[in-house]
Amino acid sequence: MPRETRRRRKRITRQQIIGQQGVNMVERVVLDMGFTWHPTNANLEAGIDGTIEIRDPVTGEATSNIIQVQVKATTRNWVSEDSRQFTCRCEDRDIEYWMQANTPVVLVAVRPQGDEAYWANVKEVFDDPKQRRDGRIRFDKKSQRFDASAGSALIQLAVPRDQGPYIPAPPHGEILTSNLLEVRSFPPAVYVGSTDYRQPQEVFDWARERGIDLRSGWLLTEKSIRTVHDLREGPWVDLVDRGSVERFDVQEWADSDDPDRRREFVRLMTRVLLEDMRLLGLWRSSEENCFYFPARRDEGRNLQPRAYSYTSRRHKTSREVASIHYHPETNEITYCRHSALKCAFVRVQGQWCLALIPHYLYTTDGKALYRYGEDLLSGIKRLEWQDAVVGQVLMWKHKLTRVRRRGLFDRYDARKRLLSFGGLLKAKCDRGVDDEDWLRSDAASTDAGKDGDDDSPEWGLF
Repeated sequence: MPRETRRRRKRITRQQIIGQQGVNMVERVVLDMGFTWHPTNANLEAGIDGTIEIRDPVTGEATSNIIQVQVKATTRNWVSEDSRQFTCRCEDRDIEYWMQANTPVVLVAVRPQGDEAYWANVKEVFDDPKQRRDGRIRFDKKSQRFDASAGSALIQLAVPRDQGPYIPAPPHGEILTSNLLEVRSFPPAVYVGSTDYRQPQEVFDWARERGIDLRSGWLLTEKSIRTVHDLREGPWVDLVDRGSVERFDVQEWADSDDPDRRREFVRLMTRVLLEDMRLLGLWRSSEENCFYFPARRDEGRNLQPRAYSYTSRRHKTSREVASIHYHPETNEITYCRHSALKCAFVRVQGQWCLALIPHYLYTTDGKALYRYGEDLLSGIKRLEWQDAVVGQVLMWKHKLTRVRRRGLFDRYDARKRLLSFGGLLKAKCDRGVDDEDWLRSDAASTDAGKDGDDDSPEWGLF
């Protein structure tokens, strides 16, 4: 063959082979994620080797959300490489080209022989002027591994900023447990009677003058009193015109289509709940509109911490529901933190429920509000994650549904709670949500929720 003909043959360098191996490896990983890979024309490539299009791996639907990819492959060690990290140098013209793109751009550093690949969001890195002048990207081998596990991060990177993250829901089912506690039974009847009293304080004064401990569960509206207690019996009979008393089955009010009657029913049941909470040993803060565990007191009337034991899903556990915090220098009490509950009656698909909203109350002496309580409350709310809230919901559910069997020597109290509760409402979903994809927590947040944690997959709080 003539020498001139041999000279005209196109040569493919070793680096081109390595580069193509790197692109092939990136394509394989992208396909493992369930996405699609669109290579760039090699003859026209100007700093981008291909694009990733996000695709729903379950339905197969393409989203048209894309990420541009530049692949840098090598068989050697990277700059400043050790077991944890390395550095990759980028050309100024490449950086300029990437930053002008109107889509996300990632750089994938690949070592095909070692089946290693690591990725970085170049727009995020070089958005910092200092990093841009430096022209180098530092890769962490643990957190920036380019494999199938990086799919969730790429989904969020590809979604336009004016849209929410698109994360396909796994096809497996899931049972969600709400914070809605089923009301199993109300008092049997509502009584209405005419009265000369117009203000609640007048009724309280009347009861105090006669040494009567008047139970809650009544309302004054216009010229009548409405209550779940029988107005035909003492001491209620002395408050009304007995001939005007009417009795209604409680379901007439609970199931009424009249919105005014329903609102009045909720107000009345809220008053009943006040009495039941008192029988459970809980206190009420009118300022915070919540119920809370009071601190214990020793023989010298000094505040002491208090714990409450309950069953958290499957396991027995305990929570400190009243904690005492002291000044580090004077050793005097600075504040007391109480586990508290805000709640409201709601109707869901014909079922009355009590919505349980865990809360905290901060006091100086067990009753008076601590003036910096709002700051402390906002701080602890930021620290608590789902498991911590779940644990509190379970604790309050246990408190409201527990039936205490009295012993032979317990003090007898003829008063019984008028409301009874069942379980937390649950809903079955055909598609589940992988918590690892949408709720990433660090070790601190995991520790914060230990009392609500177990290995049951049938739990989610909404």
